[in-house]
Amino acid sequence: MERRSFIGKAAISLVTFAGAVAAISYLRQFFPRLAGEKRRIALGDPRRFPVDTFTFLEEHKLYVYRDHEGIKTVSAICTHLGCILEKSIDGFECPCHGSCYNNEGEVQSGPAPRDLAWYSVRRGADGKIVINPGERVSSDEKFLSS
Repeated sequence: MERRSFIGKAAISLVTFAGAVAAISYLRQFFPRLAGEKRRIALGDPRRFPVDTFTFLEEHKLYVYRDHEGIKTVSAICTHLGCILEKSIDGFECPCHGSCYNNEGEVQSGPAPRDLAWYSVRRGADGKIVINPGERVSSDEKFLSS
């Protein structure tokens, strides 16, 4: 193979590879980051969560809601680009791009393509309350703690 031919093929290969990396990097912004979604999270004693309040668990990016009947959990990750949501009076708001959700996690406005995920809350084998982020449930399902 001639040197000129080799350099030409190497340049085309390098440009193709760089273009593929750029395309993947660009397209990745349209999908939220969902790493670590399959592990179980122990909540412990349900009484540590105030009644009629959404409590943010920063390390797990979840909100835990407790009322007089029980407990339910919702993702704090915006379905648009994966920003962490803030609790507002009417629901949840994305500080990055303005998506708004009501208290049931339903999209009210903004670029978010789908509702928030609600996760299963159960009593584990050891008796502790456990969240299973791998098991999604409807927004009205809750663990009855009474």
